[in-house]
Amino acid sequence: MKKVILTVLKVVVLVILFAWIIIVFTDYFRVRNGNNPMFCLSEETKEYSDGSNYICNGLGYKMIRYERTCLTATEFGPFIIKERQCE
Repeated sequence: MKKVILTVLKVVVLVILFAWIIIVFTDYFRVRNGNNPMFCLSEETKEYSDGSNYICNGLGYKMIRYERTCLTATEFGPFIIKERQCE
């Protein structure tokens, strides 16, 4: 009985991990192609006098799109990345 429960638990964990990998790669390739991520847990747009920053927090990752005069870029990385500031 213990072996069956352990096997089912392993399968469930692997399915969740596989689904998470698919979500991360889907959003990564969407961002790389210039689109917004599909699986955002929270979205925020910060307005500045010279443009804006779009921030999307996903499941363990963050995407920041800078559309400002001092910086035009897109970052995709772990949830701990910080927003760049213009000097």
